[in-house]
Amino acid sequence: MRENRRIDKYFFSVIMIAIIIIVSTMLVLFYLKYLRDLTSKNTFKNLGEVAKQDAQNIEDTIEEHKRILETIVNIASEENVNTEENIFKIYETNAGKEEFSRIAILYKNGKTDTSDGSIVDLSEDVNYFFQTDDIQISKTRKSKVDTEEINIYSKKMLWNGQDEVVILLVVETEKFESLFSQSLYNGNGIEYLITKQGEITANSRNEENGKNIFDELKKDNINAGKENERNIEKMYQNISQDISGQIIYKTKGNNYYISYQYLELEDWFLLIVTPGSIVAEELNSVLEVTFFISITIIIIIFIVSTYIIINNKNKKEKLYKLAYVDEVTGIGNKNYFLEMGKKFLENNIENAFLLVLDIDKFKSFNQKYGHRKGNELLYTIGEILTKILGNEAIVTRLANDAFGIIFEERDDINKTIENIEKNLTRVKIDDKQYQLYISIGIYKIKNGEKNVEKILDKALIAHDKVKGNYDKQYMIFNDELEQILEKEHEIELNMEIALENQEFEVHYQPKIELVSQKLVGAEALVRWKRDNKIISPNDFIPLFEKNQFIIKLDTYIFSKVCEDIKEWKKKFETVPLISVNVSKEHLLKEDFITEYVDIVEKNGLKTSEIELEITETATTEESVLSIIKEIKKERFVISIDDFGTGYSSLSMLHDMPIDTIKIDKTFIRQIDFKNNKKNIVQYIIFMAKQLEMKTIAEGVETKEEIEYLESLGCDFIQGYYYSKPLNKKNFEDFMNKY
Repeated sequence: MRENRRIDKYFFSVIMIAIIIIVSTMLVLFYLKYLRDLTSKNTFKNLGEVAKQDAQNIEDTIEEHKRILETIVNIASEENVNTEENIFKIYETNAGKEEFSRIAILYKNGKTDTSDGSIVDLSEDVNYFFQTDDIQISKTRKSKVDTEEINIYSKKMLWNGQDEVVILLVVETEKFESLFSQSLYNGNGIEYLITKQGEITANSRNEENGKNIFDELKKDNINAGKENERNIEKMYQNISQDISGQIIYKTKGNNYYISYQYLELEDWFLLIVTPGSIVAEELNSVLEVTFFISITIIIIIFIVSTYIIINNKNKKEKLYKLAYVDEVTGIGNKNYFLEMGKKFLENNIENAFLLVLDIDKFKSFNQKYGHRKGNELLYTIGEILTKILGNEAIVTRLANDAFGIIFEERDDINKTIENIEKNLTRVKIDDKQYQLYISIGIYKIKNGEKNVEKILDKALIAHDKVKGNYDKQYMIFNDELEQILEKEHEIELNMEIALENQEFEVHYQPKIELVSQKLVGAEALVRWKRDNKIISPNDFIPLFEKNQFIIKLDTYIFSKVCEDIKEWKKKFETVPLISVNVSKEHLLKEDFITEYVDIVEKNGLKTSEIELEITETATTEESVLSIIKEIKKERFVISIDDFGTGYSSLSMLHDMPIDTIKIDKTFIRQIDFKNNKKNIVQYIIFMAKQLEMKTIAEGVETKEEIEYLESLGCDFIQGYYYSKPLNKKNFEDFMNKY
């Protein structure tokens, strides 16, 4: 009986242990399955976020490319452009050269002329490119020019108002591939850009494009089971219906997480394929161990659960870092900036600012000291900004050497900016100091503004305005700046067309010799007449100097002046000396002197018949001084314009081969006639006589000024007292009068 009881107790114990083990094992398996599903869910969530961000970047890029093509076609259509060269010029003006390989014009016979001088036969593609009036993007193909993989944007337009042609903008497929998250799972993740039919347009592995992703998956799916077939079919059906989603794809050696995101703009999809072994290898190892060690399942539950929770947390942190942390500086990246910036704006903080900051000529720093030192510099800047602005500020690296910052200003924004400038002017790395120049764009966030990207754009506008200006390192965005920039943008859109349409006119302001009261010269001044309205030179000259268009305008005006002088030499017995302004930017152009001499000789003139006016501020650079001497060797007459407003030294003037010093009108206005005090005009005229140079006073408007300048021995007068600037016909009448 006792034996039976022992057997019953033993059996009961065995049954209980078995039940406990089975229940515990089932609980563990259930729990591990739950964790595996949770891990998959989190993985898909993070992959989805990366896919959405990359898809948005690609959509933004495509939209910008389409806008550029639309702009080129619209301008060409509106202006009735009928030459390939003019199409190419419009392209150069409106398209960033780093965005596209080339522009091309496709005719209906298949002949295609490109902006880089190639002629390509696209006759087999004519039907495709001419099939619609909308903008198309081609599948990935091999370029017939350089064999690179490319995609082609195309849009039809009327050529000469009659024949249809197609304008092609060629972009290397690599441009789309550069937008992928290259660091995804340390390079183990793969991104594909595919069509709805599954054809691969671009990929992150530098593999050949054009294959079909569904064919590739089915090829790998041989003997892998029905579940994969169902998942592939599900993904195929979703993609055909423009639905984003995720699947798990299993092979004998691994599981893969696939997230696919719809790009509404082009009916494309972005696929991210990630090996499951990278995402959850520790979890899988725990599952394997659990099957074999059920006897210690209770202990294992605790250990494994703790391990998995920590592991899951680490994976989340890893995915978080991939999505939101800049790997060079350790601070947030652009994704972090946009997400945290959105949350920041929801708080409606009263005194909030957004800053965009970068290093001038950072590329040169990298070339000189190496990329490792450049990365150390970026890391140090991130530390400095965080230290100055505090942990509550959103300090991020947007791209390259550009930093984006959102913060609440609790003191004075000017003091904060001064502190940033002070700490970033000289940055210490490894006991060595580096001199830096930084540019900062600032935007004060208005209460109620919620769109962080629009706010960022405004800070970028202020940043671009101050970029490269060493007199001022920061600018705060305001309504006035926005209006100025809109105006400048309008001017830049029209400047090339204005030059082609000869909207820039030459006006001449006479110069009178004081002693003889005879006309001895005139200054050629540019006027822009558009839609019967005059655009002030103050509105476009500084902008043209900044964007280098002044070089084209200088050459155009100089050519017009030479043509006028040539004509006047046939009409008049004598022609006054005409002076033409030359910008500093043009002086520094390599072939400037040769180009001007050629224009003079082409018109049958002598260089001594033309005077070149150079501003005093330009003469302070050593390189310009040597150019002035070269100009004099070619026998041009040279005058210094706006003298007294710069910092020319006497020794520099003594060494320069200058014929005439032009006294700035501001000094004429400052003459005190009542008290007869000595003034700068007296000193300039006296100095010029000692250096055996002539003097001309500009902006003279009264007889009192004339008599005073005559008493000082000033040689020439220019101003409204004698005449305002005159158009060509009126100046000819003035010459007849004098």
